[in-house]
Amino acid sequence: MSSIDSILERVRPVLEDLESKHRISTKVGVDRDAGIIRIYGEDSDYIKRASSGLTEMLELAYTTAEHHPYWAVLYHAVEISKIALEKWNSDLTADQISEMSWRCDEIKMGLDKLSSK
Repeated sequence: MSSIDSILERVRPVLEDLESKHRISTKVGVDRDAGIIRIYGEDSDYIKRASSGLTEMLELAYTTAEHHPYWAVLYHAVEISKIALEKWNSDLTADQISEMSWRCDEIKMGLDKLSSK
């Protein structure tokens, strides 16, 4: 049994107890390849989950040195995704569309640098 399965085996009874005694619903997501267990509360939806995962990508993008060859592509793609998720249920402003377009240009320049190597 893998360590992720051992953790999951111990966590599930606690979550089942929360459901049966306190009527707190949860959902468990497991990524065995990454060694990650995610526990979602009952108010979680796909947009909130995507935003949560994007936060991890943002942290990587913010902490990756600009000299890394993929930095510009990752950083600007994540920023575009962040804007899109924040406005998922509403309209983008002209400024947001302009920023996204500029970031697309930055991604293109980053890809051009990669292809010229």
